[in-house]
Amino acid sequence: MCLHGTGETVRSRTGDAAPGETSPPRIGARPPHRGFGHVADLSHTLAPGMPSWDENKPVRETLSPPPADGEFGFYVQKWTLTEHSGTHLDAPGHVIGGGRLVPDIDPAELVVPAVVIDVRERVAEDPDTTVGVNDVTAFERLHGRIPEGSAVLMCSGWSERWSEGDDAVRGVDENGVWHFPGFSPEACEYLIERRGVRGFGVDTLSSDPGVSTDFPAHEVIGRADRWGLEALTGLDRLPPLGALLTVGVLPGLDASGGPSRVLALW
Repeated sequence: MCLHGTGETVRSRTGDAAPGETSPPRIGARPPHRGFGHVADLSHTLAPGMPSWDENKPVRETLSPPPADGEFGFYVQKWTLTEHSGTHLDAPGHVIGGGRLVPDIDPAELVVPAVVIDVRERVAEDPDTTVGVNDVTAFERLHGRIPEGSAVLMCSGWSERWSEGDDAVRGVDENGVWHFPGFSPEACEYLIERRGVRGFGVDTLSSDPGVSTDFPAHEVIGRADRWGLEALTGLDRLPPLGALLTVGVLPGLDASGGPSRVLALW
């Protein structure tokens, strides 16, 4: 359901160079690290009117129009948007006073193993469900221990609603209450204290479920000095274990978060 322009899995080979020559890089070419055969873009395309937590939608203005096809020129847009627009990272300081902000996060913390916990089957029956400790232990029985320093991602299938707009993504019922899945605070505590994970990610608008009013998962994650990714997409393409996650967050000065290009390689 991703918006047009959302990245797809890339699988291609680099061309062979003639003896003594070096092949120029090609768009869509395989990444230089031969250990990776897949690259998945887990980010929604920023766009005016895209689903969001509130009514502060991205706004764009054309400062210099694109040149005609084939002509040379400079195409420039101006964007106005909040730090938590689209696929984005929450820094600890987003929810905890004195917590680290985006520029304080070491780059090494943004390149981590990815762990994908799939709860799609349960979400189909209960949109308010949360990833719990039982999901973590069940995952490890099937796939082995969650690596220290990894990011644990909830795959709920919720991002398939993205093109349907705010009400569908927020899961708004007839009483105006929101419904979508998230993490339980107990699972967050377990993963931080027992497994030493570095971050969390969801394919919904919040690390907490939509019905939450006190956001305990946010608090646990923030107090533990961890980051959280929200509004991911395409997590069903990833293996449960074995992918490497890279988070290209916008490094705004004193930013509490930032729109992010999130890639997975495996």
